[in-house]
Amino acid sequence: MDNREMFEEINALIGAVAKAFNIEALDVVADLDQGRLALEMVTDDQGRNCVEVTRDGRVARIYPGAIFRPDDRPEAADDDDCDGGGCTCGH
Repeated sequence: MDNREMFEEINALIGAVAKAFNIEALDVVADLDQGRLALEMVTDDQGRNCVEVTRDGRVARIYPGAIFRPDDRPEAADDDDCDGGGCTCGH
């Protein structure tokens, strides 16, 4: 039996950070050790709790089951392409 407290949760967080920045899990651990990666527990504008991760000026928010990168927002589609709503472009 594994007696390490919160091992699975920490392992999942490391995996999510690696996925958010497209790096290996071992690089996440090394970046944390070197101070290159910062983690902060925050509440977003909609009142949801998440872990905000900063690496080399890039930011990612880790939610249960989701990763959000504010810098990766898709460009808005032209209204002519979607008639102003009802499609998957976010209008």
